[in-house]
Amino acid sequence: MSILTDRLREQLKERFAERLRGPVQLTLFTRPGSGRLILPSGLGCPTCEDAKRMAEDLAAAAPERVQLQVVDVSGGGGEVTEVPTLTVGVPGERSRIRWQGLPAGFEFATVVDAIERVSTGAHELSPDSLQRLAAVRDPVEIMVFATPG
Repeated sequence: MSILTDRLREQLKERFAERLRGPVQLTLFTRPGSGRLILPSGLGCPTCEDAKRMAEDLAAAAPERVQLQVVDVSGGGGEVTEVPTLTVGVPGERSRIRWQGLPAGFEFATVVDAIERVSTGAHELSPDSLQRLAAVRDPVEIMVFATPG
């Protein structure tokens, strides 16, 4: 069952057909079968099923360009422990873009934008910004927090 409306899925197909150039890897880290109940032990994932349906809709909008992998973190030992987490990257490379939680509402547009940018390699950074970034020698992690408020 789809989480996006028929109209939105069709718009997404048209947009991706026009804008996507190279392949994109979506990876959804989830804990299937945990339901919406959050237990004191931290088990449970109230939005995992919705995140899975959304990721499936995104991949279905351009199946020739967007690949989806769903990873069950129930066994532990993975790089991601918070679920749901959606990553966007180039196949075969470590994804550097990720969302924790369900990227719905205002965040959905940023997921679509990230898929397009990864596919085209576009970054829209100025030459000055690129020069300054080239001078950075230590690893940097940038976190962006989004809230409607």
